[in-house]
Amino acid sequence: MKRVVLKQEIVYEVIILEEILSKFEKEIQDSLDSLDLELSDLEYIQEGGYNYLRVYVEKKDGTTSLDDCIELSSKIDGLADNLINEKFYLEVSTPGVERKLKKEKDFIRFSGEKIKLHSKSQIEGKKTFEGKLEKFENDTIFLNDQNIGKTVEIPLSKLKKANLIYELPNDTLEKEEE
Repeated sequence: MKRVVLKQEIVYEVIILEEILSKFEKEIQDSLDSLDLELSDLEYIQEGGYNYLRVYVEKKDGTTSLDDCIELSSKIDGLADNLINEKFYLEVSTPGVERKLKKEKDFIRFSGEKIKLHSKSQIEGKKTFEGKLEKFENDTIFLNDQNIGKTVEIPLSKLKKANLIYELPNDTLEKEEE
């Protein structure tokens, strides 16, 4: 017998998941503080039939090590098990060089960097933007889009996703050829 999932059930499950992640974030704060780590992102997703709780952390000075991730993982594993009733894999890692940007603090911190952004709806006839993040103020992202050659104002409420774009330093390839 096939079970029909109603849209209301899915919305309810998403709300419950958000509450669990919010509670988990609060419960791991002491562990983060003890290791001088900051939470960059937290997500619970399903991929390939498996559930993953992904915790992205970093030190403010950028020196996050594998040992930091391993130590945090061992400290928070039990907390995650107590909150999530289904089988999942816990992954603790750094956000990476092309990290996601989600919160106000992310856009403030990475002002001046090159980013790629997708909006929920069209802004100036486009949904995808790429260029220099000029600033963030009044819940608005100011992005100098390299393709249209001007600054676009994107309200945070219209953000679908955004991430840094990593570029090799100009002389990196030249040094490797020598």
